[in-house]
Amino acid sequence: MMSSLTTEQRQALRNASHWYAVLSGERVSPQQEEKWQQWVDANHENQWAWQQVENLRQQMQTMPGNVASKALNDSQLTRRHVLKCLLLAVGAGGSWQLWQSDLSTGIRADYHTAKGEIRQFPLKDGSMLTLDTASAANVRYDDNERRIELLFGTLALTSGKDALKRPLRVYTPQGQLTALGTEFSVEQQDNRTLLRVNQHAVAVRLAHQPDQLMTVQQGEMLRFSANAFDAVQKVDEKLQWTRGLLSVSDRPLGEVIAQLARYRQGILRCDPQVAQLRVSGTYPLVQSDVALNALQQTLPISLQRVTRYWVTVKTR
Repeated sequence: MMSSLTTEQRQALRNASHWYAVLSGERVSPQQEEKWQQWVDANHENQWAWQQVENLRQQMQTMPGNVASKALNDSQLTRRHVLKCLLLAVGAGGSWQLWQSDLSTGIRADYHTAKGEIRQFPLKDGSMLTLDTASAANVRYDDNERRIELLFGTLALTSGKDALKRPLRVYTPQGQLTALGTEFSVEQQDNRTLLRVNQHAVAVRLAHQPDQLMTVQQGEMLRFSANAFDAVQKVDEKLQWTRGLLSVSDRPLGEVIAQLARYRQGILRCDPQVAQLRVSGTYPLVQSDVALNALQQTLPISLQRVTRYWVTVKTR
């Protein structure tokens, strides 16, 4: 029970939550990492508290849809949010289960993936739904339409030929996307939706401006909010992730590491000193250790492993 925690343990958890929030940031100095290590080594209470961070992460990785882990990996997490998670995790089971129920959208979804997982789901009309890492979707077919709701994450869809000729639509909080005999992907991004069209076309209607309609053609991509469209651009990448691959050409290392981090358990960071190194090649998304070793062989970088689940890419 939380009431059984000693004053020293409570303070250690507060400090652990502080260090987790600090080290999860995009810019962490060697001095900060050194101070964190000194804090861990200082006493048994600190070591116990940091172990609770590791335990909490492992518990969250077992949740379908990986909703809780997705939250814990958020680089914008506040110290208070992490502390709340830790207190619930080491406290009464009922409180922990209640908090889990608040994060159960992904668990209740018709289709979902955990972090580091990419799965294909054949649908009854012959369409193929592919979910990227840490994603969830509901499928609702009726007499009027074939409806797919993207709850979070990214999906790719190859439309099948429906005998009833019902429209195939993907819904996000920002709008409605109608397939026009097509292959495309839809990604949720902080109150925005990103559409990439690989074949044929997709018609997009805004959630809050339903009279606003735009058709996106093959080879194009479009970001939009519930109220407005951004400018249409050329597709920046093909749907290689559906095959578990990341293909890049002259891209910043920091961007590549950020992509690999989405599929890796734990924290994977890139030091700003090497973030602008240019990368070209094809790398496995799910087997991130293979990708990291390949990058280390071709670039002047080294891998600093704080723990198995905490890796920083630094200059050699």
